[in-house]
Amino acid sequence: MAEQARASMILPVPEIGTAPPLGKPRFVNMPSWMWIDSDDWEPVSATASVSAGSVTVVATPERVVWETGDGHQVVCDSAGTVFPREEGSCGHTYTSLPPGGAGAEVDLVAVWEWSVAWSTSTGGSGVLEGLSTSATAAVPVSEIHSVVTHTG
Repeated sequence: MAEQARASMILPVPEIGTAPPLGKPRFVNMPSWMWIDSDDWEPVSATASVSAGSVTVVATPERVVWETGDGHQVVCDSAGTVFPREEGSCGHTYTSLPPGGAGAEVDLVAVWEWSVAWSTSTGGSGVLEGLSTSATAAVPVSEIHSVVTHTG
């Protein structure tokens, strides 16, 4: 029954937020931040019942694993925070341009991992294999060049 309840769960898909905003470039050697909607960072439950009792399965948000599109991974134990950077924020700094050069897009992937536990109306309990949901956003990566001139 626990597997039946687990299969009926509808977990939220991460809603990606970033600074700079999606659609605007990240610049090489300048930090950027990412988060998911913190309103969804709540346990989700489902119950399956039969005449002998019921089992309730609870999925609890654990962490978000960000694949940054440049071979790096950022692991955040919270939803992250909206810019400006605060305690619990998740960030990444691109250190080189993507293969397509300045302005080329990379895929920013948020994989939201959930732990799953079950309990029965008769007092039994246990742990099930975790679940995950994910979302992807294309983000451009560019660079800024400075020119120093001497006047005087």
